Amino acid sequence: MSSDTMLTDLQAREIQEQLFATYRQQTNRHVPVHLPRKDFWEMVKRLLTTLDVQIHNMIRKHGADLRVQNEQKRQANVRHIASELARRRLVAMMQHAASQSLRMATSATDNATVLPPLDWQKTDGAERQLYTAIQTEMDRFKKTIGWQEMQDGLRGEMDFAAQTHKPGTMQLGDFTEKPITNQAPPDLVFEDQRPEPVDTIDIDEEDRIAALEWDSMEQVPMPERDEEDLTPPAPLPQAPSSEGRHGAAMELAPSATSVITDDWMDDTPPKEEEKVVETTPLIRIRILTSFDEAIATTDGSELMLQAGDVHNLETGMAQWLIDSGAAEAAPL
Repeated sequence: MSSDTMLTDLQAREIQEQLFATYRQQTNRHVPVHLPRKDFWEMVKRLLTTLDVQIHNMIRKHGADLRVQNEQKRQANVRHIASELARRRLVAMMQHAASQSLRMATSATDNATVLPPLDWQKTDGAERQLYTAIQTEMDRFKKTIGWQEMQDGLRGEMDFAAQTHKPGTMQLGDFTEKPITNQAPPDLVFEDQRPEPVDTIDIDEEDRIAALEWDSMEQVPMPERDEEDLTPPAPLPQAPSSEGRHGAAMELAPSATSVITDDWMDDTPPKEEEKVVETTPLIRIRILTSFDEAIATTDGSELMLQAGDVHNLETGMAQWLIDSGAAEAAPL
């Protein structure tokens, strides 16, 4: 046995006390506690090796006496505490890895809550290798059983809306020189980097066919114009305008005798033109024969003629009554 693997009595007592203290801290804890040193399990191995060598030397020199039995009890106790501590720490690491891997989002916009990472600076290097192997096997197990489809269902086939950040947002690790965790920070999606949504419009089948037919129609070529057609038409001859006359149409020209008045400003209504009544000569006649019905005069009125009546009638009607013998002239 090499002397490098052996511990002195003082070192053996120190490692044994650290083992027992760590075991008491790990009891009833669900995460691995910090180890007092990085080579903790290596030193526990050297402690057990030292106790084993001492027991063999004591048996060879003194036989199985009381001191040998005490060392054997001490060795058994150290082995038991080391086994229980390793079991509890492995269970805690397994629980931490499984909880981190099997946690799922509660909604489409919510990400799974990340558990606090383990501080590997205060753990044994062999434990970190074991934790990494557990994570790898856990991912392989989830892929084998289809864990994503089991938990998300139809929501797993949909794309979650990526959380966007304002331009200029920085990661927490940008403010420190040392990495905060052993994992790379997630990529940030800024607001101006999101692709614009494309609106999907349902097109009716008949409209689509009509659009295709319209596109397939050839445009009718326009007839080319000759150079003669492009010649502008000759201007129309204008009437000669003399001095004192308007150059526009004569009917629009102002009258030379017209006088502009301000009658349009007078609010008084225009006077009605007096009607000129033409006087028709009347003849005075006496009715000799009575008429059963009224006769119409030239002004539209009706007149009853009775024998003995004297009327002043128009020349035409009076002459007609005299000629018919129904009346006679009765001048004054």
